[in-house]
Amino acid sequence: MTETTNNRLPLLKLILGAGVFAYEKRFVLARSLWLPFLIGMTLSFADSLGVKIIGDGNESGAGAGTETSSYGVMLFVITGMFFITVIATVRAYRVLLECDISERSPISWGLSETKFTLAMFFLAMTFMFALAISSTILVSIFNVFGDVGYLAMLNFLPPIYIAARLILVFPEVSRNPEIGLFEAFKWSWLATKGNGLVLMFLAVIFPLAIALAINWFSLTGLPLAEFIGAMLVWLVLPFEVALIALSYSTIQKVS
Repeated sequence: MTETTNNRLPLLKLILGAGVFAYEKRFVLARSLWLPFLIGMTLSFADSLGVKIIGDGNESGAGAGTETSSYGVMLFVITGMFFITVIATVRAYRVLLECDISERSPISWGLSETKFTLAMFFLAMTFMFALAISSTILVSIFNVFGDVGYLAMLNFLPPIYIAARLILVFPEVSRNPEIGLFEAFKWSWLATKGNGLVLMFLAVIFPLAIALAINWFSLTGLPLAEFIGAMLVWLVLPFEVALIALSYSTIQKVS
């Protein structure tokens, strides 16, 4: 079993290093991710088109049929975007961790992608469970001390901390598809001991801030804002993955 480590991850060094890391791997990343990127961009535009169609279907009869059809198209688009994102993320991890993907087709689905998807659902359920517990505790505090709504954000700290401690499951299953999910989660929890707060920022808060900034820009109404926003999501993905991959590699070296 992998030993735990109390060595602190260097926050600023990892952020700067992730940019350099992704830049150094830019050509091999481009060769590996061009098809997921192209499909993802296409699906993003199709999603935007589907929203417009639904907005036009406000009449009965043919309009109602159009709205139902548009909903089905949008559901297909969202599902497609999810699976394409999983494929792209796993491939990015494998490239950054220098795994062999030379024999894989431009888009493929295997054990890594399946376990990555299952890990996402398990982590989401764990997050919601922890959020429900912290909400119950916070409500009890409100009942005792009165309305302290400004402390409501504290409600998210426990689930975010747990998610950060388990985040290394994603590079682990990408690099080693044969590992069991429970074993991968257990390894991530033990390996991140002492680095939970750093990973909260690197793996959750920092990427969330980037996503919110891109979303805000997309909604500004500026010319081509949606197009640029959709492109930024896919261009930033390798950098965000590089943050986790570099943290993973750093912890692996000192474990």
